[in-house]
Amino acid sequence: MPAVASAAGNCAKSSALATLQSRSWRQFRAGLIAADALAIILAYIFTDFVRCWLYLRTDWPELLSDGDSSVRMHMKVLVFLPFAWPLILHRVDWYVRRWQTWAASAKSAAIAGVLLALLVSAIALLLERDRYPRMQIGLLAVIAPATSLAVRGITALVALRAGVRRNRRVLIVGTGRDSVRLRRLASISMVGRPHILGHLRAPWESEPPAPSVVVLGGMERLGSALDDDFVDEVLFSAPLDRLSEILPFVRQCEEVGVPAGIQAESFACFSMPEIVDMHGLPMLAYAPARHSPEALAFKRALDIAVAIVGILITGPIMLICAVVIRLTSGAPILFHQPRSGLNGRRFVMYKFRTMEEGAERKQAEIAHLNESDGPVFKVLDDPRVTRIGRFLRRWSLDELPQLFNVLKGDMAIVGPRPPIPAEVARYDRWQRRRLSMRPGLTCLWQIKGRHLIGFEEWMRLDLYYIDHWSLALDFRILCRTIPTVLGGTGA
Repeated sequence: MPAVASAAGNCAKSSALATLQSRSWRQFRAGLIAADALAIILAYIFTDFVRCWLYLRTDWPELLSDGDSSVRMHMKVLVFLPFAWPLILHRVDWYVRRWQTWAASAKSAAIAGVLLALLVSAIALLLERDRYPRMQIGLLAVIAPATSLAVRGITALVALRAGVRRNRRVLIVGTGRDSVRLRRLASISMVGRPHILGHLRAPWESEPPAPSVVVLGGMERLGSALDDDFVDEVLFSAPLDRLSEILPFVRQCEEVGVPAGIQAESFACFSMPEIVDMHGLPMLAYAPARHSPEALAFKRALDIAVAIVGILITGPIMLICAVVIRLTSGAPILFHQPRSGLNGRRFVMYKFRTMEEGAERKQAEIAHLNESDGPVFKVLDDPRVTRIGRFLRRWSLDELPQLFNVLKGDMAIVGPRPPIPAEVARYDRWQRRRLSMRPGLTCLWQIKGRHLIGFEEWMRLDLYYIDHWSLALDFRILCRTIPTVLGGTGA
């Protein structure tokens, strides 16, 4: 229960912060992105000036060996930087709204500088392979992070000064402890220093107001406060069962054009709700892990491309495997097995047959050999496996036909391994969440040792993958899968 309460509390705080995301912050972020784009142009010009003045001891801009000015060469690189640099900073969470120390900011900026240097090297190699100065890349990798840190500090000071001059006047409905927390969240969630006008007491509150609360009156005073007190925003702290009583007052705010926010703690579950538009009908949507539809579509496109290339490359190998299986153990060559896919959908998974015919009917005879600690059946030295089957399993060649499952859309290249429906029926409820993502050929379980780790750890690795999924994580898993397969770890 404490864990549930803590999770709900964290969701409530995140939801409250999302509710308080003000127009001022979006303006600040847009200004920061524009300032970074301008700063990288100036930093690039500055590094070229320093290189010519200190290192070459020549006039700027430099004249190349063929007598041409270096300006044209640098413009080919410079045209990309105002767009690439903010994207790189976004990749290292530079524009995410959360407080962090200057040391953490410096670390993020340094990582961005390295990525920028790699990008400039690639562009220079492509466009100006022989003439582009390497020292320019090194100087830029140092100057660009320092410039962004300076821009961040200067922009924050400008925004703070502007915010102080144009403080938002905030009125809070509610006088309990939750309203005090909401007031503190408001103070750290708005650019500048919001001026809290005070609190209005709601009719459902029976306990006395919190000691630090300044009560301006009852909730019925909201209309006059909106007319007379120059209110910029109204925040409601109320339980879910009082939502119907709040909405008329929210409409009062709408009538005069004042934004209103409702503390969404009562809506909080383990996942944070999001308001989505369903053909004009607003809905509260809950999702354990929010993955970008665009990123998932790109992942699917990559899966198709990799599957096609994989089938073309491994086609001769699959043909050899099929012939060897047919000659050594007869038909059938492929093993068809029902598996549970995305959200429990049934599909038929293809594998090269590595066991003797009728092996599934003999599973009960060797049940005492099961080495798994969960609902799955795993025997490392399974007596039903044929001689050629052991070789295919050792090098994961029996999994190659699953590339056709990827092509059909039943599976992905990277994702939790698809379980047998009978195993899913014995899952604990929390373990079923691993079905919320399309199953794959490889995942964290494969690169962490496969059968060498326990069932519950396997489940937790899959859930970690789902919660932290990104295209970069898929790429890292693929890179680590290759040596794992070649080394036969856990096979």
